[in-house]
Amino acid sequence: MAYWLTGDGVPALLSQLGSSDEEFTHQQLDDLPNTPTTRYIRDVLIAASVLPPRDDRLEALPRWADALLTQALLPQRKFLTPFTHWYLLHRIRRAHRHRPLRASTQHQMRSRLRRALELLNWLDEHGIPLGELTQPELEMWLEEGPEKRREVRAFVTWARGRGLAGELVVPRVPVAAPSVFSTDKDQAEQLHRCLDDDALPLDVRTAGALTLLFGLQYTRLLELTVHDIIDDDTVVALNLNGHRLPLPPEVAQLARALRDQRQKRWHLDRTASTTPWLFPGQEPARALGATYLYLKLRRHGIAPLASRNSARLALATDLPASVLADFTGTSISNSTRWTGYAKRDWLDYIASRVQDRP
Repeated sequence: MAYWLTGDGVPALLSQLGSSDEEFTHQQLDDLPNTPTTRYIRDVLIAASVLPPRDDRLEALPRWADALLTQALLPQRKFLTPFTHWYLLHRIRRAHRHRPLRASTQHQMRSRLRRALELLNWLDEHGIPLGELTQPELEMWLEEGPEKRREVRAFVTWARGRGLAGELVVPRVPVAAPSVFSTDKDQAEQLHRCLDDDALPLDVRTAGALTLLFGLQYTRLLELTVHDIIDDDTVVALNLNGHRLPLPPEVAQLARALRDQRQKRWHLDRTASTTPWLFPGQEPARALGATYLYLKLRRHGIAPLASRNSARLALATDLPASVLADFTGTSISNSTRWTGYAKRDWLDYIASRVQDRP
């Protein structure tokens, strides 16, 4: 804490906040530049119960959206403002009322708004009112640009449902099949390094082993806290959305060691953090970034994407989608795709489960 409180700009910021007779609010900090200093002070005030907890990713979206909307022409804002605030943000707030917003969802919302603005700009350039846009014209715009233009589907669906556009259809963005895999030999060599190489950082060894064995996504790993390592002195398990994933002894040893290490750090940082992350970032209250973890694994010779895909495919070969979803903490739709990639028919499995029922 001393490091942060004596950091560049922190004393001045504290003095500025302390000189006001008004009650501290998140808005006061929102009006300041979004710097590590400002974020740390906010985290300290939240941990001290001076400010209420909040989801920073979620709260940043309206400010980001309003800044983007200022770049739009006034007629365009007539469509974009209600689409943003009454549709995109409303749905996100409702869906994340009890769980934090993921970076991927934040990115998707931003992409959807950008694509809507791109389409309206194109319509203005060609003198086409939104209500007169035809399906062939829409398809031409989609085909002229990158695949991400299909993210405009949310805007077109919203506009069509409110009578602002005709019966237009935008195909869903296809989920690309995995194309990068590791060989069995590479998987085994990387796993042995994670289990046996004490020269590797402990977080790299643990994240690498969990990825190589269970195909866990980086975003899922970074949501873990020390409390998600369940240890009853005989079996160590990982808590994934309420499902316990038992860990092999050597991986359990890594998980225990990382948990103990992070607990010690959290006790030092808890003045600014209410969450004991298993993979904390530089700022105490925030988990490590997914991109940073990906690059860190690669820097130490672990191929994150290829190893995750190979592990997931191996599991999908032997497990039905419902079990795979529980086992890896992913959605049933994601797991169904993987079992499809593995080209297995689980009718025999289902029949055997029915016969085993008492």
